[in-house]
Amino acid sequence: MNQEVHIRPRPRIMAAACAVALAALATPAHADTFTLDNGVEGRWNLNLSLGHSVRTANADKNLIAKPHGGTAGNGQDDGNLNFKKNDPISSVAKASAELELKHDNLGLFVRGNAWYDYVTSHKGVEHGSNLNGYVPGARLSDDGFDKLSTFSGAAIGDAYVFGNFDLSGNPLQVKAGQQVVNWGESLFIPGLNAMGAFDLTAARRPGAQVKEILRPLPQLVANLGLGNGLSVEAFYQFKWKRTVLDGCGTYWSIADSLNCPTGVVVFGDSVGDDRTQYNGLPLLGKLPAPLLASVGLTPTSPINFRLGRAPETTPKNSGQFGLSSHYFSDELGTDFGVYFTNYHARIPALMVVKSKSELPSVFSGAIAELAAKLPPAAAASLGVLGKIGAGRMAWNYDIENIKAFGVSASTTVGGFSLFGELVHTRDIPVQINVPDLLIGSMLGLGPQGWMAKATRDPSVADGAQVGGYDRKNKTQLQASFIKQIPQILEADALNIIGEVGVQQWSGIGNAYNSTRYGRGFLFGFGDYTGVPSCAGLNANAGYCSTDGYATKSAWGYRVQAELTYPNAFAGVTLKPRLFLSHDVNGISADNTFLKNRRSAAIGLRADYMSRYYADFTYTRYNHHAKFDQFHDRDYASLVVGANF
Repeated sequence: MNQEVHIRPRPRIMAAACAVALAALATPAHADTFTLDNGVEGRWNLNLSLGHSVRTANADKNLIAKPHGGTAGNGQDDGNLNFKKNDPISSVAKASAELELKHDNLGLFVRGNAWYDYVTSHKGVEHGSNLNGYVPGARLSDDGFDKLSTFSGAAIGDAYVFGNFDLSGNPLQVKAGQQVVNWGESLFIPGLNAMGAFDLTAARRPGAQVKEILRPLPQLVANLGLGNGLSVEAFYQFKWKRTVLDGCGTYWSIADSLNCPTGVVVFGDSVGDDRTQYNGLPLLGKLPAPLLASVGLTPTSPINFRLGRAPETTPKNSGQFGLSSHYFSDELGTDFGVYFTNYHARIPALMVVKSKSELPSVFSGAIAELAAKLPPAAAASLGVLGKIGAGRMAWNYDIENIKAFGVSASTTVGGFSLFGELVHTRDIPVQINVPDLLIGSMLGLGPQGWMAKATRDPSVADGAQVGGYDRKNKTQLQASFIKQIPQILEADALNIIGEVGVQQWSGIGNAYNSTRYGRGFLFGFGDYTGVPSCAGLNANAGYCSTDGYATKSAWGYRVQAELTYPNAFAGVTLKPRLFLSHDVNGISADNTFLKNRRSAAIGLRADYMSRYYADFTYTRYNHHAKFDQFHDRDYASLVVGANF
């Protein structure tokens, strides 16, 4: 048995998407202005694009479950199995429109987005997903996905009113409505801005722009200038919103049961593939029918391995706010910032729930109940099936009051723009390793073995969440730079952007004898003191080690370089670029850094008349990053578009 669900948003996703988006910023979007008879001034623009992405590498068997022809465990390979090398993974048409209206000191800003992905809407896939019942050749279903991750749709992004006022001689700006607050100085590596929500599905669509990735939240924001270089800013959010994750079965899906409304965890590598585990097998035919009837089963009951799903929980809407202050020193030519934020979790923790999965699931507890009624020899014939207790899983967002304290600085030295931030975040929910959770709660083994008693304890209320995460503190330091080098390599300019970050975590112990965090579901159960049979609990004995779990510290860097060739031919401006991401050492509990995870992306953008453009990107990952579940997802994208 073995599995995992990695639920932290992939920072590599953010880095790659932001790299492309930052490159696009060099060419301003076309915008038209107008003035109405009543004095209202307006500005609008429209972006239309067509994008196509193709997988360029074969799936690595080490990331495919053993019953599917690989060497790993279940739980995270549906997306990998549904798309082969050279298969299209996305063909999307997108539109984004903005409108701003201003009159005197008041204004309104609205942005809307629409998308239609032909591939995910129509392409039949070989393997399937929880949501389409693993029917071979059927198209994937997005029924019940988060609205923003569906295969086609439209949504309002930013939508707020604003006003500029004079408060006792000091300038005051107020914004109210759905908007983004992006504090701090980070570019690629999430830092203080982790307080916000992201749209990771939008980040994966060809032609992603930063404004599509940062998810607007309903909030009130006020900024007051106090003179002498000092200002203060505050926000209060009216409604909690989650980070948008890719839906189950799609190419970038993080887990087979995440963003999958009816999705269950199929958890039984030894009995067959996902389809078999989902539909079940008649495993009880040799037992007496009357005895089976006593627990609601028959000799032909197809026992399945669906770990049922309890309703997800969400936090309250209130209690999310932030305060900041900035001071610009004329003498030093430097801006200094201080920050405090309080927010609720944007991504879920997988929890074990004391509740019976529906018959005929092995996780209904019925077979264990049956084993207790059998003679010892007959009970032994059921093997591990007779030892599995009842349980369900749930995705829990109801994790409130994460607090971040930060300082930042930005300046210019010798032609370099330099900036950085130091952030200490308290009470971050950190996912306990999921194979440990499930094996502990169902079999009573490993670091979470205590959970088996809790799930069987009559004093524990039915439906109670037994375990899933711990709260930890993190300190993160990151430094960034931007440098423009003019007239080089026959280009007008070379623009270089770089960022390095390091994390230090509290409460992360030895993976051999303490609670373990991180490490994907597909890598299964690792060596643990007092459990001599790791190989019997893991589909691949090669993963029976203490590698791949979160460590106390970790660091990595990101860098992008872009050349600009104005009027390279026929009025076309060319911009070749290179983006590198490298997680050098350590594995962070929030998955920001994972040792040996690397990616390199080359790209070329062509702009014509600041209106029409085409952009090509090829991204390759380090195929030897053993514990990176996406290390085989190389891809190429081509986007054409126009700004009006």
